[in-house]
Amino acid sequence: MPKIESGKPLHCVELVTGKSLTGTVLISEDELRADIYSYTGHFHINGEQPVFLQTERNEIVSLHSNVTTIPGTSSRNIAPLREARRQEILSNVAVVGHDSWQAEDGVKRVSFQVKHTNQLMRHESKVKAIGRARFPTEEHLTIFNDAAQGMRVRAWYGATYGMEFEGPKELWTMFGLEFDEPQGIRDYIGHVSDYVNFLSFCFGVQLKPSSIRIDRLSFAQMMEAIEKHEYPGDHEVHYIWPEAEADNRDLWVGGSPVRCWDDKELASFRECLIAWMNRAAAWRRPNALMMTSFGLKNVVSSERLLNACRWFEDIPIAKAQPVLSGSDVNAIAAVAAAKAQELGHEAAIGERVAGAIRWIRAETAEQQFSRLVGLFERKFGKGVVPDEAVEHLKRATYFRGKSAHGHFNPESDAQFRAFSKSTRAMESLCYLLTALELPISEEGRSRVGSNSVLRDYRMAYD
Repeated sequence: MPKIESGKPLHCVELVTGKSLTGTVLISEDELRADIYSYTGHFHINGEQPVFLQTERNEIVSLHSNVTTIPGTSSRNIAPLREARRQEILSNVAVVGHDSWQAEDGVKRVSFQVKHTNQLMRHESKVKAIGRARFPTEEHLTIFNDAAQGMRVRAWYGATYGMEFEGPKELWTMFGLEFDEPQGIRDYIGHVSDYVNFLSFCFGVQLKPSSIRIDRLSFAQMMEAIEKHEYPGDHEVHYIWPEAEADNRDLWVGGSPVRCWDDKELASFRECLIAWMNRAAAWRRPNALMMTSFGLKNVVSSERLLNACRWFEDIPIAKAQPVLSGSDVNAIAAVAAAKAQELGHEAAIGERVAGAIRWIRAETAEQQFSRLVGLFERKFGKGVVPDEAVEHLKRATYFRGKSAHGHFNPESDAQFRAFSKSTRAMESLCYLLTALELPISEEGRSRVGSNSVLRDYRMAYD
């Protein structure tokens, strides 16, 4: 299985110009780059197409979503004359494997790991059974394998064994998706992000996938190829995707609405994950804002508050409700228009009056926040947020107005604390609305208030 050492340049030869030019390729969390050289004349590699390289280890690196420079020239202008040309290729995606990954190739199956999730995914009886056997059964290694919209969603245990013990030396969780229809190299990662977003939601922290591997074959096709000794292996994928360091206090499983500790908890986890994946297309933007919010949890800034407010506005079930019916609006507008004409105003004023009334037909911010707080308190219990939550949320909209017109600079320590508290109140509202329609078990609902998002809100000074 291919394995490139992060941050270590490898000698390579390009496979796209027909000239077999050499250079180096570097893959790390911060950079995906190739430098190609020519000592015999001009060349140009088109970065709009995938670029294929063969490394000194005989792996093929396929670079996608590239930005290239114009080849530069270094010259020696005295005898003997010499010229060396260099072109730099910066990429967003690098696929490493036994052959090139073409732009039209489809991802049928993907597997990956997510740091910090082992405790969340630890099913006690399965882990004990694995620990007692050198050759555990598929039943014990499999956490779940469920159907969602357009795909199968999977999780299982991986293990390594030594010579000295019957049980595993190391045990970890793997996650995977298998698509009904193959996904393009640009498309499949969105579904991976949906899955990782759910795991991030469990803790209230920003997580990322690692050790991503893709395959053109389904699991069944792979097993058939293995039996025939014809399986060439899968491909590993690299992105510029730095990982934010998580605070251990935020990784407490006791604050997760779902976990896999026993059969009952696992059933709830599976139901919630499938519901999450089935609605992911409609929730992709608010979930992206959720992840941004988790990434900003250690700062207090206008950026964080504005992101929380946009998160709230994009949640499908958070929209303001009308308090006046259409017929009421028309009736009030007709009376107001008639009075305006009676006072000598032009007839056109009637439509302007009707427009103003339509604008105020929706509930006020206080009414909206009060309704939403009551909504999630009925599911998660009274006291899941402080009694002053509505006031904190109203204050967030005030600070949002101040922040939207430039950098907000608190006038005092008290205002800074109020700003911080209000920001966390808005994030907590969004978190609870995100959880509201998921089929969380009764035990899980009782844990929601202990999630790091709500804990930080309660503990913030006001």
